[in-house]
Amino acid sequence: MEYLSETWMKAGAAVLICFCLSLMVTGVVSAQPMENRIPTMISIALDPAKPLPGQPFFITGTLITSTGEPLGNKWVVLESTAAGATPGKFQYLKVTRTERDGTYSFFRPAASPPEDLQVRFKGLYPYAASVSDVVTAKK
Repeated sequence: MEYLSETWMKAGAAVLICFCLSLMVTGVVSAQPMENRIPTMISIALDPAKPLPGQPFFITGTLITSTGEPLGNKWVVLESTAAGATPGKFQYLKVTRTERDGTYSFFRPAASPPEDLQVRFKGLYPYAASVSDVVTAKK
């Protein structure tokens, strides 16, 4: 019985080590301090620039490094203020990946409410996180 519990403890420790290593590799956890990461910038624009109530629109932009290198194949998150939410309190809305040239696009349907929007790149080693400016749609 003692051998069995020791074997399970070793197996559990091995699984935990593999899990932690996978988090580090994927960038969820990193031994690299944030200040040593490459700075990034993410832009945001609406198309059309001032969508009217009942009008569909796109949110577009580009994710680049501080030296202008496009960051392709990176996850970016669209965040929105909920109807009646505290100003400045953003919630997850959608996620997409950037294209090879660092561009991204989100579609908002005609039924979307008046809202403030921002796009967030959560960072992925060796790149630092960044957040776009806030844009207002249909207000």
